[in-house]
Amino acid sequence: MSTALLLPILALFGLVIGSFLNVVIVRVPAGESVIGPASKCPQCENPIAARDNIPVVSWLLLRGKCRSCGESIPAGYPLVEAANTALWVLAGLRFGASWELVPYAVFFSVLLALSVIDLELYILPNKITYPSILVSLVAVVPLAYLSVDEPRNAILGAVIGGVAYAGFLGVTLIAYELIVHKEGMGMGDVKLAALLGIWLGYLNPFLVLYALIAASLIGLVVGAIIMIVRKASEPYPFGPWLAVGAVGTILLSEQILHTLLNAA
Repeated sequence: MSTALLLPILALFGLVIGSFLNVVIVRVPAGESVIGPASKCPQCENPIAARDNIPVVSWLLLRGKCRSCGESIPAGYPLVEAANTALWVLAGLRFGASWELVPYAVFFSVLLALSVIDLELYILPNKITYPSILVSLVAVVPLAYLSVDEPRNAILGAVIGGVAYAGFLGVTLIAYELIVHKEGMGMGDVKLAALLGIWLGYLNPFLVLYALIAASLIGLVVGAIIMIVRKASEPYPFGPWLAVGAVGTILLSEQILHTLLNAA
């Protein structure tokens, strides 16, 4: 399939999945079902009609307001849909029409949902991370045999990546709490690292290091900005920056690995 045809298809599916992510983001932390009932206005709780549930477009046409009560609907909804669309298109640019495309696009969507939840509530729900880790471990096996010349190396790399990333953050968390006597990262970040490490390690375990460095730098910059704006040192979620570091590393993985091979 040509890129000219693939990317619009990915954009369309990205919008649809992005709309579903909004349901996940709102309902999973609240312990509600993501299957039913139908979406409703967060203010008046009237069901949203199908014509008003078109990703991004409906929010723009309604000028960000509920048709029933006229109350504002948070801009976060279309932003999540647009962000997921961008992630799916970027996945298409990285992997093309390959067996790896859909798993990585779905993985990016999971990270987006977790990141938004973490930014809003400072939690990474086990109801998302645990199933994601399990499904990933199962999925990389057939994916490796369908996609790469040495599938055992890819599978082993996924396991090494998951264990290494989670292990490093776990040890760091314990050491920080013992030395500083304050809570730093949570175990949710360690579980997220296991998920990230699987998909980074599948491509190459060395990518875990690049993702960790990227996440740390982004986290430091964000922390500094928060400290300057709020004029105080306050805790802030690290999960989103772990996710950004991993996504960026995956998207640039071909260039990174090419550089590593030339340097060896």
